[in-house]
Amino acid sequence: MAEIMLIPQAELATGESAAIRKGAIAAVKAMASKELNIPEDKLVVRDIQPGVDLGYTYSTWDEVTGSSTAAYETMTSGTMSDRRYVGIYGVKDDSEGVNVTKIRVKVGNSIKSIWHLESLYSVNGGPRIGFAPSVVVIPEKTPYTIERYVYVAAASAQIKLKGFVVEPFGKVLSP
Repeated sequence: MAEIMLIPQAELATGESAAIRKGAIAAVKAMASKELNIPEDKLVVRDIQPGVDLGYTYSTWDEVTGSSTAAYETMTSGTMSDRRYVGIYGVKDDSEGVNVTKIRVKVGNSIKSIWHLESLYSVNGGPRIGFAPSVVVIPEKTPYTIERYVYVAAASAQIKLKGFVVEPFGKVLSP
């Protein structure tokens, strides 16, 4: 698996970040529709809820890195719920400093992506936001592990995964 430098949001033209999200949603929605044998108009797309969808410890993404540096630590792991597909296409880092330098996503038995966060930079003191060249998909009933590479131990790690959930209407949201 090649390591990937994320595209900083500041380097995207107006509308490109929305196009990346839209393309990622279309790809994951088509996959879910085919595999679940459900028409796309019967699927709902919503933002990831860290605790509900990824078994994250907190209801928000905010937490503190562990006590080790220069090592990967697990942010979350589990098995994706039945009839639920998650697409992750980028990150938003609200931490004060660069405390995490990589995000690694394992799906099934393989590493699907290793994203470098070091190329991301803040514009006017705002968060560091980056987009991947392709979406990482976690299909239903598939084990996953999302890890971060810790640069600064015991520091703020407000790393928010930019992504969405595709599922049939009524699983979490209804029309």
